Amino acid sequence: MAVLAAVTACSLTAVGQSAEIAHGAAANREYTSVFAHSDNPCAANYATAPYLQCMTKELAFVELHLNAFVEDLRGLSGSPEELAELNQTDTAWRAYRKNVCALPWTRFADGTIKGPMSAECQLNLDRAYMKELSGIYILSQFPK
Repeated sequence: MAVLAAVTACSLTAVGQSAEIAHGAAANREYTSVFAHSDNPCAANYATAPYLQCMTKELAFVELHLNAFVEDLRGLSGSPEELAELNQTDTAWRAYRKNVCALPWTRFADGTIKGPMSAECQLNLDRAYMKELSGIYILSQFPK
């Protein structure tokens, strides 16, 4: 009976490690997808309308990968407390991003710069958030 319990425990540990590796590798892929793009992807045309069209596409791309990235990090959480902290951090960070990137709309209410500034703010913060979380979860230890 003790041998069966030990085998079961080892199997569960191996399954847990396998799931952790899968989540870590998936998070790495999401991260790599975002950072394979330029940090200034819309530099070809700074006219307001084309720039905003480009940034709208880029932000949608980044948001898709960011959401998947955070979901994969949830799979790496080692405890319910860590998962709760990650969820709380993610909620607070998204509120911060929304608020800080809304500032150009207030500051430059009558100018055309507000849209590009807000879009750049979102892109820069999304990328910084992914870098920070990548370091905390030490994603470099997982395969890409």
